[in-house]
Amino acid sequence: MARVSAQTSSPSELLTRACSALEAGDLDGAAGHILTLRQTLPERPEPRLLESLLALRRTRPSLGWREAFLQAWNGIGRPDFRDSPLLPEKMLEPDPLTATPRLETVWKKELSAEQRFLVALAMSPDDAEQVRALVTHLPGLTTPELLNPIAEYLKRDQLPAPLRDQLRAALRARLTALSAEHPRSMQLRALLLLEGTSDQAPFTAREIQELEALSQLPDWRQGDFFSLYQSTLRQFEATGVSLPENHAYSISVLALVGPASWLLQSRAEASWDTLTPAERQRLGEALWRIGSRLSDESSIVERFVGLQMMKKAATALGDAERLRRATEWRAEEHATYSALESSQSTRWPIPSLYKAMIDSSIRDEVAHMHAFRAPEASTR
Repeated sequence: MARVSAQTSSPSELLTRACSALEAGDLDGAAGHILTLRQTLPERPEPRLLESLLALRRTRPSLGWREAFLQAWNGIGRPDFRDSPLLPEKMLEPDPLTATPRLETVWKKELSAEQRFLVALAMSPDDAEQVRALVTHLPGLTTPELLNPIAEYLKRDQLPAPLRDQLRAALRARLTALSAEHPRSMQLRALLLLEGTSDQAPFTAREIQELEALSQLPDWRQGDFFSLYQSTLRQFEATGVSLPENHAYSISVLALVGPASWLLQSRAEASWDTLTPAERQRLGEALWRIGSRLSDESSIVERFVGLQMMKKAATALGDAERLRRATEWRAEEHATYSALESSQSTRWPIPSLYKAMIDSSIRDEVAHMHAFRAPEASTR
């Protein structure tokens, strides 16, 4: 009867059953589903990848799920699964009818000042009570990167003027203090310099001097993304909100780059034609150094923004060699990102594989992406 049931199952159901059996360690059961799937769709790459995974679970059971997936995917020719008709669109999330409370419900609960601050950030603050939660916690905020989401909301200009002015004053006061406490961070000094300025305003001589100084600092940011995510996750978990990991990740990503890098590039574009050759050289060199530091950080978005900044700097400087290098690096990274996307490693319905991929990405997203690089690809 089990064989008849398997034969009447759809291919996507067979794949899900095979994945569930692999997750449970039922290798013989997985083998049966994979065989039926292979016989049903002999040309598709999904059953071939599952066959490779199954073989690795039998011969190397201690191998981690991420490493096993990478070996299996590379071994069958790195197929593109982005348009796969068999993989689910995304991993299943809790039923909203049975899930724990949403942000709007949690907001009404008794929360610590830090929890209320994070919930307000996640709700994209648009009323006086939420802004007060941000302003109240800002003087004691010890995580510099969390100033970036506030600056981002201010840039969107969606708050009424009195609330915006109140929040900006609190932001700049804390930004001034934290910049002094973290003297190695480019991002904090750049945000203090650029926040609240027009993206179309050419740089002044004083601002170029400050950009030169901050571009000599060793780090774009000093904070560690994984630590930020973990601490933010703990706070969201304590509130009881539904899907705390999603909220923690969203806030942590917002905290990565912020508006400083965007304002820096926009204002540089507005400046080139207004500068003397010497000023243009100084600004271009500063932009190249800042982009270099930014591209060395651990997230994909920072990698791409930094490399784009380096391309713009090299173009403005008329430096053909640096432009060639930055262009090649960016093309390599785009190809690697495309490979990561084509594997669709987080769509396979194997919870242990999903967790391994997400954990690796959160710890160092660029290193995680580079694991999907084609074996023959060059490296920066």
